[in-house]
Amino acid sequence: MNVLRAVTGILGLALLGLVIWAGFSMQDLHGSFLDQFGVVITLPWGIASLADLYIGFVFFSVIVFLTERSWVVAALWAAPIFILGNIWSAVWLIIRLPHLAKQLSKPDWPTS
Repeated sequence: MNVLRAVTGILGLALLGLVIWAGFSMQDLHGSFLDQFGVVITLPWGIASLADLYIGFVFFSVIVFLTERSWVVAALWAAPIFILGNIWSAVWLIIRLPHLAKQLSKPDWPTS
């Protein structure tokens, strides 16, 4: 479990590093975020990638809502995913992996 949490943390930090790098390099080379976003949404693969990304955010939010005990807590965890992306998902996973492992290891039906 600790290895999985560490790998998730490393990948989350790598993603954060890429976002920071992109944020600092885009203005020097290719215009603002909105300029680049405008180009991405004109490309078929850009549209498909954004749709895939945001549908994945919805799927992950469903998992958050199914596993958190409070609807309010789930909403507070799920809403930032749509802005912060998978960096936020990594934070949630690192915190919740032990609980998720317990939930997933329980049998779905009574054994008697």
